[in-house]
Formats: sequence, structure tokens, C-alpha cells
Amino acid sequence: MAHIVLDSCAGRDGGREALEAAAIASLQLDHQITVVGDEADITAALAKIAHDAERLRVAHARDRCEPDMDAAEVLRQSPRNSVVVGLELVARDPSAVFVSAGAPGLIVAGAQQILGRIPGVPNAALAAVYPTLRPHGPVSDLFALLLDVGATVECSGDDLVSFAAMGAAYASKISRIDRPRVALLCNGHGISNAPSRAREAHRRLLAAKPAFEYVGCIRADSVTSGDADVIVTDGFSGDVLLRTLEGVAATGESLLRRAAEKFQWRVGVQMLSDGISAIREFTDWENYGGAPLLGFDRAVMVTQADSGRRAFLNAIRLGAKIDRLQVIAGLAAGVAAFHGLSAPPASAPASEAT
Repeated sequence: MAHIVLDSCAGRDGGREALEAAAIASLQLDHQITVVGDEADITAALAKIAHDAERLRVAHARDRCEPDMDAAEVLRQSPRNSVVVGLELVARDPSAVFVSAGAPGLIVAGAQQILGRIPGVPNAALAAVYPTLRPHGPVSDLFALLLDVGATVECSGDDLVSFAAMGAAYASKISRIDRPRVALLCNGHGISNAPSRAREAHRRLLAAKPAFEYVGCIRADSVTSGDADVIVTDGFSGDVLLRTLEGVAATGESLLRRAAEKFQWRVGVQMLSDGISAIREFTDWENYGGAPLLGFDRAVMVTQADSGRRAFLNAIRLGAKIDRLQVIAGLAAGVAAFHGLSAPPASAPASEAT
């Protein structure tokens, strides 16, 4: 049974839907839930929501986070905010998973201060899934993994190499791919015009004998082909690419809807309507919860700022799956194997600095 620590101070309706998701999870899922936020407000709200009181606890966070403050300012002026309190709970429990729709910069900064690092990983990466034309692995997973999508904006070659090792280990655990295909996002089919960080990572990945298949460079117009199970890039480029993919999907849906309005016969309208519904279901990010923050010794799920109940519930499910499959231990083992290090035990506690 996983221990889900949920930040109730962010998300749709001021965090109200996060709290409702926690209540639903306490009734439907076999996990212990701790909701973090203002204890009095949470207790009053829960009195009006059906939930399992034995499975749902409350942890008080006295400080509120202003949305326009940067991470350093929040940690300095509001040190007992819900992100910090939640991460501290997770640091003390190897089976705990932190879920938050808070500012990604604050979550990353808090994790850097509170959680232990996976040895050999200099910086963390946010990993997101996106749909591809070709399925992946023995379970025919229709999604590939893209990292980083915003945790580490300025990356080195060493960062990209560690992202490759973590991404491959994640795909191996979640999608059951024995030898994941890993590619570097580049601005051409070759590496010659790529930034120095990408050229360094390319050289090191070619020279290594990793447990994954390095397939070289991939252009942005090929990422949805399914030719790679994992695509690695810096946080700035990954975030831009992910938002572009989301925008293209939304534009495609709008164009189909506009075309459907022009059809005069009922069958054609129904066919296009079914296609629109399928596209919406396939590309709706709330169906996939959140993006795991990889590089720390605890599972951290980052959801979008406007997450609703469905997004939080799916983030809880994915976080629990990460705990059940021992994905964090798998990441540590994958990075250790790549760098020739000794992997720490799966239940290693967070760093003493916490």
C-alpha cells in the first residue's frame, strides 16, 4: 500500500478539486492518503465530502504560496508551505509519493533541499508522455517518454546522459520494454549543428555500452513517429516541444469540429464527431495525471496548475504504480549501471540533510 501525500493548495478551484480527488481515492483505492494544507479549512471541507476517515489524514501547512513569487522567495518567506511540508513527509517514508499542482520551480527547489538524490544524477528531469503512431513494448504502449520538460532549463552533456539512463530505466519498468530505444532531440538528422551539450552527450552515449539502445538524433517533426521510446532534451526545449504538441492537438480538434459543422448529411457529422471525441480522449493530459520528477530518491508527481479531480486521481494512480513497481530503485540501478557505480538499496532513506 502506497502512502500518497497530496498538496491541496493548488489546482482547479483553489485546490478544492485536489481535496475532492483525495476523498475519492480514500474510498476507491487501497492507499493511505495525507492531504497537506490549512488544517482548519481542510477539516471543514471534508465534513461536506464523503471520504474514508481511516485512510485520509491531514497535515497542517501554515504558510500560503503566492502564485507570482519565485521559488527562492517562497522558500524564504513562506518556509512552512504545503510543498515543503509534503516533501518532508515523503522524505521520512520510503513508500510515500508526493503529488502537487504547485509551481514546478518550487517543487524542484524544495525537492533539492529536502529529498535525497539518485547517485550519478546531477540535476532532476520532468518526464512527460506523448502519443505516437507506432506502439511501444510488449504491452503496445501508445505513448513515448520525453524528458526533460521543464525541471532543468540549462543542461550540460552530463545532465543529458543521466536523463537518458533514467528515461530508459523508467520505460523499462512502466512500459516493460527490455531494451528501450533512446534518442537525443536535435535540430537535424546529424549532430554537427547541435549545441555542444548535445554533441557531448551523443559522443558519450555512442561510446557507452548501456542497457538501452541509443538510436542517435531525432528531429522535432519525427518525435510522434514512435521511432524512439525515450527522447532526451534540455528542460527549455522539452517544455516548448510539449506545449507545441498540445497546441497542434487542440488545433486539429478545432479544425475537425469546423469541418463537421459544414457537413450536411447526418452520417458524415457522426463520423467526424466520433473522430473528434477519440482525439480529445487520446490527447487530454488529464487522462495521464502528471509528470514524474526523476532524479530523487522518492516519487514526486507534478500536475498542471489547472488540474481537476480526474488529473489528480490519475496522478495518484501513476504515483502508486511507480511505488509498486519500485521504479525509483530501477532508476538508481540504471544510472549506476551506466556510470559503473554501486546502486543504493531500494529502501535507502533520504539524505541526512533533510
